[in-house]
Amino acid sequence: MARMTPQEATAVNTLYGFLTGIDREIPAAVAQAMATLASRAHNRLQAGISEHTVKAQWPTAFPAE
Repeated sequence: MARMTPQEATAVNTLYGFLTGIDREIPAAVAQAMATLASRAHNRLQAGISEHTVKAQWPTAFPAE
């Protein structure tokens, strides 16, 4: 799998910074996809929104954890 560029990782973090401000449930598949991309972006930048932030915002999308 190719690494994210810094620009891609920054774009993911900008988008997720906006989305994690939404105070309502979202589909579990969307939250899971967000967690995957947030993890990759956070690993690239060592900053910003992490998968843990996404999981904390929508815990019902991750029932096994």
